Amino acid sequence: MTRARGGWSAAVTAAALLAACRSTPESTTVEKLPAGTVVLTPAQVQAAGIQSDTVRIEMVSLPLVVPATLETPEPLSARVGSIVEGRVDDVLVIAGDKVARGAPLMHIHSHELATAVRDYSAAEAQLTVAQSAYDRSKRLLVDEAVPREEVERRRGALDQARAEYARSREVIDHLSPSPQGDVTVRATRAGTVFAVHVRAGAVVTPGTPLVDIGDERQLWATGFVPENAAVLVRPGARVGILVDVAPDTIWGRVVRMGGVVDSLRRAVEVRVSLDRVPPGVRPGMFASVLLPMGARAGRAVLPESAVQRMPDGDVVFLQETPGRFRAHPVRAVSLGDGRVAVEGLTAGVLVVSQGSYYLRAALQVPAQEG
Repeated sequence: MTRARGGWSAAVTAAALLAACRSTPESTTVEKLPAGTVVLTPAQVQAAGIQSDTVRIEMVSLPLVVPATLETPEPLSARVGSIVEGRVDDVLVIAGDKVARGAPLMHIHSHELATAVRDYSAAEAQLTVAQSAYDRSKRLLVDEAVPREEVERRRGALDQARAEYARSREVIDHLSPSPQGDVTVRATRAGTVFAVHVRAGAVVTPGTPLVDIGDERQLWATGFVPENAAVLVRPGARVGILVDVAPDTIWGRVVRMGGVVDSLRRAVEVRVSLDRVPPGVRPGMFASVLLPMGARAGRAVLPESAVQRMPDGDVVFLQETPGRFRAHPVRAVSLGDGRVAVEGLTAGVLVVSQGSYYLRAALQVPAQEG
């Protein structure tokens, strides 16, 4: 797997080089260049910082590239669901909000709360009556006006009233009434709101998903390793992770290997914990996990900047003569250390190792202008 390097400033520089190329006498020649060929003057080559190296074939250990998705670990994430049947009155959060444990997420109008309030009021009144009856029976027992069995019966009734009062109080606390008399749904853990699944006015039932919360400071890359290679992967192995938005390889460790083979993929799930989460990397992004499988093969080893992604696949630029370069299709696999192992090159040819982005731009800009 390769990733094209470069940015807006490089694109501007490339456009300027092309403009200069068209203004030079060489651009007025009628020579029709073969497809994929770029010709630059010595000055343009120097301005673009193009450098070429002679290809050498080396024996390298090729990693297995596993497509993966970045996710928050299950122990650090939660899906908050509705605990009542009702109508959503207010949504208090949006995706991206930071919330503390117990923070209000939304209000739901529900008849269950009204029923719980009535039960609580009745239990409170019954407790008052039971307490008075028990206290009176104790006073009468002192005067031997009632038998001891009557006092014990009153005490049992009081214990039942206390239990019912405690139960009804717990229900009220669980529903967490708002000042407006709605059920308040609260965050079950601290973290970042990843998704809100309902809007105000939606009718919900118990279990309806409402809000997803997770911790974006810790991510796992989850992918599937072919069953014939899964036996070579061990928990604790240090591996590289590539994400398009991250300029450098992210390192992590294998934390989980699935216990069964997925019947459809014929593969085993692997989970890799990222050592760090670079800025801009978020849950849900695609990634590539580089698993050290130990397979060795002869490949040209080049810096990642030498390989460029074109519409038809990866290419490198061969230097045919000074100032004349040709795009050459290859298959490249990242080694996870800023280098790539390239298949499709022979020893001794000159390949552009620095500045290939400008050559790619030189091929693409005319096509865009046309």
